Amino acid sequence: MKLKILALIIAVLLLGSCNALENDSTSGSRLQIISITGNDMDGKAGSTTVFSDVLTGTGSIFNDNGVALVEADPLDPSLVKITTSPYMDVLVDQIDVEFRRTDGRNVEGVDVPYRFTQPMSVLVRITGNSEISFVLIRHVAKMEAPLFQLRYVNSQEYVLQLVAVVTIHGTDGAGNRVAPVTGYVNVWCADFADEE
Repeated sequence: MKLKILALIIAVLLLGSCNALENDSTSGSRLQIISITGNDMDGKAGSTTVFSDVLTGTGSIFNDNGVALVEADPLDPSLVKITTSPYMDVLVDQIDVEFRRTDGRNVEGVDVPYRFTQPMSVLVRITGNSEISFVLIRHVAKMEAPLFQLRYVNSQEYVLQLVAVVTIHGTDGAGNRVAPVTGYVNVWCADFADEE
């Protein structure tokens, strides 16, 4: 009887020490987002707050792109000192983008743009990093609510603040799924004033 209780206690302790990340992954690798950036008010890359102009002075619309700096590491940090393998490299194969507002109004196509998925193939070497370019706001989103309503408003000072939720998926070199990783970036949308 005492042995059964001891075995039960050991099993409970072992289960409690499991890594939650392992529950979402069949791989020995993990992804980590270092940063997500886009264009600032002057159109220069590298800004942690992205400014999205819903309509240019010529009446054109364009995608707003982002760049995710992503790192691949072993799930077990002690492996960095021992050995790594090309089978631990991660192929990023999909990026999902969805939007939220800080006021809690999150109905897609009414309060925020629709979420979307973009397939891709970008290799991130184990213990290395890669910059991954992706579409942050599609040009078609600027022809739908709520971004379309920002055009030609009486005051060009009206700005819609969004939080873009960026989720990155991938597989390791052995074909095992890596736990998805999520990052966030602020996006300010408006019909910004154009240069004369």
